[in-house]
Amino acid sequence: MNKKRTLGLCLLLLAVIALSGGCGGRKQKEENSYTVYYVNATGTRLLEQSYSPNAQTFEEMMDELWEQLVTPPVGYLSVVPKDVVFNGYERGIDALRIDFSNEYYGLSNTQEVLLRAAVVKTFSQVPGVTKVMITVEKEQLKDLEGEPVPAMDANSFIDTKEGGINSYQYATLELYFSNEEGTGLAKEMRNLHYSSNMVLERVVVEQLIKGPEEKGLYPIFAGDVRIQNLYIQNGTCMITFNAAANQQPAEHSPDPETALYAIVDSICATCDDITGVRFEIEENEDGKFRGEVDLGQVFVMNRDFIETREMQTGE
Repeated sequence: MNKKRTLGLCLLLLAVIALSGGCGGRKQKEENSYTVYYVNATGTRLLEQSYSPNAQTFEEMMDELWEQLVTPPVGYLSVVPKDVVFNGYERGIDALRIDFSNEYYGLSNTQEVLLRAAVVKTFSQVPGVTKVMITVEKEQLKDLEGEPVPAMDANSFIDTKEGGINSYQYATLELYFSNEEGTGLAKEMRNLHYSSNMVLERVVVEQLIKGPEEKGLYPIFAGDVRIQNLYIQNGTCMITFNAAANQQPAEHSPDPETALYAIVDSICATCDDITGVRFEIEENEDGKFRGEVDLGQVFVMNRDFIETREMQTGE
C-alpha cells in the first residue's frame, strides 16, 4: 500500500512539473514575442506582424529579425527596397548602428520614413538596445536640410490607435512642464515623427500626459488621463478630458492655473494655426479645473508662467 501511495505521489508530482513547465513555456513564448513591421501593397502604411524568434545570442537575434524584415508574409511587402543594401550593424555604447548602402538616399520621403520607423521599432525591442541610429556607408544619416538624424527609439514614432499607420510627419514640440515648486513652467523640446492620421495638437497633449523626460521638470497630470475628444474650430483647439484630468500629481503638484497653461502654452507654441484652447472635463459639475480655474473661456498663450532655465554645468 505504501509503495502504491509513493508511486501515486511521484506520478502526481511529475504531472504538476509537466503542467508547470507547459505554462512556463507558454509564458516565455508570449514574453518572447516581437513585432516586425512591413508595408501595405501601396507602400504607404506600416503593418505589424507578431514573431517569436528562436535566437539564443544577440547576433542570432539580429540575423533572424533582419531575415523577417526582408521576407514579408503573404499580403505584406518588405519596407526594404531591393536596391537598398543592408551593409551590417555595429553595436555601440549609446546606440545600435544599422548601415545601408548609398541607394538609401534615393528613397522617396514616404519610403525613407517608413523604412526608418520599421527598422527602429523592430530592433529597439532587442534586449540591450535602447536606441537605433541609421547610417549610410558608415556615415550618420542626414535629413533634407543636411542635418544629422539622431539615434531614435520606438517613442520617436507616435502612431494612431484608430486605423493603422500612414506616412509619418516630423515635428519639433515645444512642451511645458511644471517646476519643482509648481508655480512656473519650463520648456522641453522634443523631436518625433507622428502618424499622418493624427493631428499635431493631439500629439502635443499626449506627450504632456506622458510626462517630462528632462531632469528638474515635473508632470502636470496624474492618474489615467485620457483625451475623450479633440478638434479644431476657427483656430481654437477644443479638448475634452476624462475626469482623471482633475486629479493632482502626488508629488510636486503644480498650481491648477500653472498646469492649465502648460497645456495652453505647449499647444499654442507648437501649432502655428492655434490661437486659443478651450477645455471640457467629464463629470466636472463646478465647471472648474481642479476646483479653481473657470473653464468657461478660451485660453490664449501666457508667457508669464514660463521661466528661463539656466544651463547646468555639473560643477
